[in-house]
Amino acid sequence: MASSSFKVLGIGAETRDTFYVVPEFSVAEGVTQALGRAEDRGGPVATALAVLQAHGHACELLDGPPAEAVILVRQRDGARQIVFRPAEAPEPVFEPSMLHGVRLLHLNGRHENACRAAIAAAQAQNVEISFDGGAGRFRESIRYLFEASHLRIVSRDFAEKASGCSELPQMAERLLRSPARLLVITDGIRGSHVWSREGSHFHQPALTASPLVDTTGCGDVFHGAFLHGWLSNWPLERCAEHASRLAAKNAEGLGGRHVLKTLNFAP
Repeated sequence: MASSSFKVLGIGAETRDTFYVVPEFSVAEGVTQALGRAEDRGGPVATALAVLQAHGHACELLDGPPAEAVILVRQRDGARQIVFRPAEAPEPVFEPSMLHGVRLLHLNGRHENACRAAIAAAQAQNVEISFDGGAGRFRESIRYLFEASHLRIVSRDFAEKASGCSELPQMAERLLRSPARLLVITDGIRGSHVWSREGSHFHQPALTASPLVDTTGCGDVFHGAFLHGWLSNWPLERCAEHASRLAAKNAEGLGGRHVLKTLNFAP
């Protein structure tokens, strides 16, 4: 393991994904020929860990058997329709020993009981906590998990619902409260906004995927790449540019972890 690498524990769900590229989505009954097919693994926390591992970090995921998903990808713009079947296994159990040597605990609200136990142990052991707040995933039951985190990378939809605000300055004021050290609000093709606890703020434009094939997993890749930069003590501007570049590269191929097949990662 490289001297700059760290141990990261994630709690979340991994999926086994099958992708089909289609000319268009349809709500009517019919038959469509697939223009392409691929298989990959996915899941927000699991994919972020895969990116961190590709950068040289030692990663472990607390989860049960993978869920399954079929993802239709529209050829002209990479938009998706997802059908999934969750795993039927009971929620995994967190043990405090899992945090031995861990530098970062990464969560997204899945497996709530395990997350609560892990947060208590992380707080006792001074382990940094990061939280992934995806679009459509905010619910009051996970507010505590978000508010216990130090690094908060969330979608604009999540930020609006968690803060009760619609304007970025007000969202940042409410969501960057202690113990937060970092807030990133992602906004798709409009890029991302980054705030530090020290008061700095900047906008990172989204980078262009060429060609644009599939947007699956781009946000998850962004998380893993940004967290690598944070763990490496990079300036926040470099973290954001690196995360945006890898997210765009991920959209240039089919599958939620396409970027891992295309780049030579260096710790």
